[in-house]
Amino acid sequence: MNTPRIRSRVILLSLLGLAAVFMAGCADIPKMEEVRPAALRERLQPPLTDEQLSQLSGELRLAPALILGASRNPMLQAERKRWLASIETLPQATSLPDPMAQAGFQMQSVETRVGPQEFNAGLTQSLPWWQKLWARGKSAEIQAAIAQLKYETALRDLVIQIKDSYYELYYLDRAIAITQKIESLLRDEAILGYQELLVGRTQLNESFRAESWAAQLGYDRILLDEQRRAQAERFRALLNLPPDTPIGEVTTCPLYDPVDDITPLYQRAEDYAEILKIRGLEIVKSKYDVFLAQLSRVPDIALGLNFINTGAARMAGVGDSGKDPFIGLFSMNLPIWEQRNRALIHEKEAVAEAMEQQAMNEVNDVRRGVARAYFAANLTGRLVHLYADTLLPQAESVMQQAELFFRNDQASFSSMIECTLAYHNFQLAYHRALADYGQSIGRLEQVIGGVAFASVANATEQE
Repeated sequence: MNTPRIRSRVILLSLLGLAAVFMAGCADIPKMEEVRPAALRERLQPPLTDEQLSQLSGELRLAPALILGASRNPMLQAERKRWLASIETLPQATSLPDPMAQAGFQMQSVETRVGPQEFNAGLTQSLPWWQKLWARGKSAEIQAAIAQLKYETALRDLVIQIKDSYYELYYLDRAIAITQKIESLLRDEAILGYQELLVGRTQLNESFRAESWAAQLGYDRILLDEQRRAQAERFRALLNLPPDTPIGEVTTCPLYDPVDDITPLYQRAEDYAEILKIRGLEIVKSKYDVFLAQLSRVPDIALGLNFINTGAARMAGVGDSGKDPFIGLFSMNLPIWEQRNRALIHEKEAVAEAMEQQAMNEVNDVRRGVARAYFAANLTGRLVHLYADTLLPQAESVMQQAELFFRNDQASFSSMIECTLAYHNFQLAYHRALADYGQSIGRLEQVIGGVAFASVANATEQE
């Protein structure tokens, strides 16, 4: 038996096998192509159903828009996928390392008493200290919980952004309608002023002023239309709507009054604010990192088994001729470099202390944010009540009286124009205050991580 020739053939076949595996792996590499916006839109921007299109193109309501945005917004879906991806890190963190298989061929066969050694094969498994796997698993669990909170934060922020855009659309739609109505009213008053020139009840400059104000309001209406188109595009982006999806008129402004006392809002923010929950989990994770750093002084072991193929002895009558030995293997690392281990522990301890300081700063920031948002909500709420209960009714009444007085020759034409313009400004200011109130409540909800009313029964909707 020509042993060297057989050994050469085995080595050649092994090399050919490795080359075939390498070539097969190269052949499986997928072709990567640049993703175009049109392809993304086709895959990730599904068309709307008839019911959804009807909800958007008709009288736009807030609740269906929030539901639609939560199901379609791509950034929210991306955060959800990151959360699901983080869950898959847990089995990776707690699993043992892959075992190592090895094989060797004797380029120059070593002759032993029982025969020549031809090749060997072995298997080795690393076994980290069990507490390291446990701590890594806990760290992975916390990271998954943080990813879930980031998803919930993204959902809450999306709700606030949709509300903000909805309230802005409400103001623009109301402002366009009011401006168009007052523009028409001023043009009628200008015609009336020109007619009264013949009897000397008006002057030319008064009629011209009414006409010029009507023209100015026409220009303002054009600007409001352009703002409305821009805001509608923002609304489409938040809901991931196809281009040119019609966005219907907003006629309602859902609002509620926050609690009268700010003290429970502070506690609510500390209990529910996602940023504080995230910081708390990061502190716990940093403590597990310190524990893992301390375990760096504990060695890891590896167990293995090695097999050596031995040919028949060349000398006749040798006992155990061609016997194949099995070798048990044991190895471990020696963490003897204390300077490195101590530095690693100090690093992780410093990071843990920094996390606690950062969390304390976030608590202060949240309280400051609650106070600022609560003040803004109360300020705009008082403006809403001021315009609704006092200023707007008075302005409407004065405008009607000014027209009546002018027709009875008891007031000037200029007074009637001034009262009309004042009523227009008060109407715009009232609806602007309504929209600002809804937006400020949304910012308050964003800070505290929940609603700002005492109970669900306190929520009201103002038409």
